[in-house]
Amino acid sequence: EVISDYIQVKKRGKSFLAVCPFHPDKNPSMSISQEKQVYHCFSCGASGNVFRFLQEYEKITFQEAVIKLAEKAGIKIHSASLKPDVSNEISLLYEINKKAARFFYNNLKTLTGKEKEFVYSFLKKRNISLRNVIEFGLGYAHNNWQSLLDYFREENEFKLEDVEKAGLIKARDNDSNDNSPLTGYYDRFRGRLIFPVFNESGKVVAFGGRKLFEEDVTAKFINSPESKVYNKSRILYGLNFSKDGIRAKDFVILVEGYMDFISLYKSGVKNVVASSGTALTEDQIKLISRYTKNIVLIYDSDFAGIKAAKRGIELILEASLDLSIVSLPEGEDPDSYINKFGKDKFESEIFHKKSVIEFIASIYEKENKLNTVNEKTSFIHEIISYIVKIPDKIKQTFYIKELSQKYNLYESDLNDELRNQKNSSKPVKKDINLKDRELKTYKTKSSNKNQIPALELELIELFLNADPDTLFFLFEKVNLGLITNKYVLEIMRKFNDDYANEGEINITKITNYFQDEKILSILTYCATERYHIGLDSTDSKYGLLSNSDKIKPDYKKFALQIISQFRQMEIEKEIESLDVENDLTRIIELRKEKKKLQAELK
Repeated sequence: EVISDYIQVKKRGKSFLAVCPFHPDKNPSMSISQEKQVYHCFSCGASGNVFRFLQEYEKITFQEAVIKLAEKAGIKIHSASLKPDVSNEISLLYEINKKAARFFYNNLKTLTGKEKEFVYSFLKKRNISLRNVIEFGLGYAHNNWQSLLDYFREENEFKLEDVEKAGLIKARDNDSNDNSPLTGYYDRFRGRLIFPVFNESGKVVAFGGRKLFEEDVTAKFINSPESKVYNKSRILYGLNFSKDGIRAKDFVILVEGYMDFISLYKSGVKNVVASSGTALTEDQIKLISRYTKNIVLIYDSDFAGIKAAKRGIELILEASLDLSIVSLPEGEDPDSYINKFGKDKFESEIFHKKSVIEFIASIYEKENKLNTVNEKTSFIHEIISYIVKIPDKIKQTFYIKELSQKYNLYESDLNDELRNQKNSSKPVKKDINLKDRELKTYKTKSSNKNQIPALELELIELFLNADPDTLFFLFEKVNLGLITNKYVLEIMRKFNDDYANEGEINITKITNYFQDEKILSILTYCATERYHIGLDSTDSKYGLLSNSDKIKPDYKKFALQIISQFRQMEIEKEIESLDVENDLTRIIELRKEKKKLQAELK
């Protein structure tokens, strides 16, 4: 239920399948067990429980994940009484960013003299009031090399290496030509209006700085580098402010810059987000789709803006979202337009939004490229290249119908071209064997030294699925001395301890107990179904353990088979340790026992 709020999931047997959000995944590789409350990606290895998913997806701390899930369940937790968590790098960076945001904000509020006059005159020109400064947490970086650096040194709360990891200060590069100090650290942001960048939960993850001084020869805008808490492709500026407005209106207005967002939002347009000057990404579209399926894209009318808009169109259509486009008059952006003409005029532009077909046609018309047969053909081909991206066939049909009616073309001809483009863009499919896929996952995740034998994975899977009688049998019979992988051994010891003390194996408790990434990956791998589109997990007897909607597994039989195989391994080890001349009788006995065990397995 929680994971489906973030990504699309599909029921498959007792579990769910999803396209993994933690790596570029085209086919569903993530298996989610609602029963065991864990997930595992069989491609990249991402795994854990619901807390872990929220931590990784939203880049929040465990404490914040607990609070968020409690709120979802209607349970109130008084987080104010909790001390800041700085136990890991993510929570540490959040605290550093929070301190820096407060520092920049205080700078702006306490400016004096000519510096105040200069900075506040800039704010006035951009129609930014004191109320806006407070609402959006805007700040100011003093025009010197180490204002923020000195602040963190005086506070002495964080290591400067960690402040550097947050992207707030930089180490001196001897090869640089930016007139920075000769040694040590210096401030990244100097003489700039500061925009704190918040994640969806309202945590400061990064900063954007707009240059104020003409003598500054660096870029007009600079942004924080990526960090453990800031991935620019997964952040939409202003979403923490506008998510309720987006839900209420059921569409989002997508703009480019910080000031575009602020000017629209403060004017009463509450369903807006900004891509922060970066090209629109798949992750940003997924983020939008959690709040609405309807996007209004506002683009800059220059060449770069049109190019970025076209790429954004492709991604939005591929995500099967509904898209409209607004073209503002030449030379205008959302910030300048709403400040000149006001909210009503801006909303009128939104009302007269264009479809994808109308937008592309307007570009061709503007460039006077819809005159000859070749130009018109190129236009139709380009339109269909967008339509082919849409996964929903019914939507494709409506677009084809619109194109047919608007340009007096036969739908059958357009559909032929659609099929041609589909066929030319189809990737070559390779046959994938499920067992090979699973084996590859573990070969790439571990060295040969730590390779996990299939039998040991099967043992874990059986412990997690078996009925009480079989668990008792396993508890009595399994010899931990035969476990060769150190991670499996740790898991099995935990299983034994929990069974001895509580009489059960609870996967949720166990995943909360372990912190080691490799152990968690092994656990969730064994706890989730190995489903993949086009593959059948029932070709393995152990795949049947968790895929038991229609077939009731004989756990005791599987347990006997596993114990038998472990015993055969034990026999082999003992035979290797014996001397043929002196221990021949014992060797013959062991070989007979092994042969009998093999016959029983057949």
